[in-house]
Amino acid sequence: MARTLALTLAGAVLAFSTAAHAADLLPPAPSLEPLPPAASGEFAGWYLRGDLGITTNAGGIGLINSPDPLPGAYSTSATEAFSNSSIGAGGTFDIGAGYQFNRWLRSDLTLEYRGGSQFQSTYTLNDPVAPTSQYADFYRGNLSSFIVMANVYADLGTWMGVTPYVGGGLGYAHNTLSGVTDQGFGYSNLYAANGGGAGGYFDDGSTNNLAWALMAGLDFNVTRNLKLELGYRYLNYGKISSGGSNCLTGGGVGSATFSNANCNGGVPNYIVGTGSLTSSDFRVGLLWTLDPGPSEYAPQQQVLAPLVRKY
Repeated sequence: MARTLALTLAGAVLAFSTAAHAADLLPPAPSLEPLPPAASGEFAGWYLRGDLGITTNAGGIGLINSPDPLPGAYSTSATEAFSNSSIGAGGTFDIGAGYQFNRWLRSDLTLEYRGGSQFQSTYTLNDPVAPTSQYADFYRGNLSSFIVMANVYADLGTWMGVTPYVGGGLGYAHNTLSGVTDQGFGYSNLYAANGGGAGGYFDDGSTNNLAWALMAGLDFNVTRNLKLELGYRYLNYGKISSGGSNCLTGGGVGSATFSNANCNGGVPNYIVGTGSLTSSDFRVGLLWTLDPGPSEYAPQQQVLAPLVRKY
C-alpha cells in the first residue's frame, strides 16, 4: 500500500515538471498595434459643378428717358413718368469649377446665362399748357444676361450625409435689353385731327455691371464623388438700357412723332434704368469631386492577429 502511494506521488511530480517545462517553450504573446484613426473626411481637391434654376426678379428698375424730352419741347408744367415697370421670371443655367480646401471651406468660379425674362413698362407725358398734349406708350422687350461669378462657401458640418452651407459671390454681369417695341397713342389740340395711335421700336442695348450675391442651401451626398445641391441665391446684377429709338413714321398727327416722346425732333433716345436689378433665384445643382480623398462613409478597418495560437 505504501509503495503504491509513493509511485502515485512520484508520477504526479513528474507530470507537473514536464508540463512546466513545455510551457517554458511557448513563444511570447504577439504585441498589438493600436488602431489607426478613422478617416475624418478632411481632404482638398478640385470639383466641377452645373446648376439649373428659376429667377424671380424684384426691386425698382427706376426708368428714365435719356436725354429727357421735356426741356425745350414742352412747357414747364409738363410731366412724364414710367409706371408698372417690371422684369418677369426667367431661367438660369451655369457651369463652373471649384476647389475644396477642407471640409469647411470651398470656392468656385461660374459662368452663367440668364434668359426668358420679359421687360415691360408704361410711359405717359402730359402738358396742360396750350397746345395741350398727352402721350401714352406701352413698352415690351426681353432681358438676358451673362454673368461671371467668383464664389466662396462655408460648409457648416455634415449630418447623415447632409451639409448646410452659406456663401457669397462677386463678379461681372453683361445685361442685354432686346426686342423692345412701343405701342402708343398721342393727342395734341394743335392739329385738327387731334390724335391717333402709332408705334416704334428700340435697338438692342447692353450694359456692363458689377454683380454680387448671397447664398444658402443644402448639399446631399449621393455617392463618394457626387453631391446634389439645393440652393437659394439673392443676386444684384446691375442696370439695363435700351438702344436708340426708331419711329415708324416721320411726323404728323397719329405718327410716332407724337405717340412716342423719344422721337421728338428725330433724335434717338434711350430707356435707361437707374436702379439695380435684383433677383431671388432657386437652383438645383450637381457637384462632381475629381479627387474625393478618404471616404467618410467607410472608415478604414484593421484585422487583428489572433490572441491565441495553436501549435
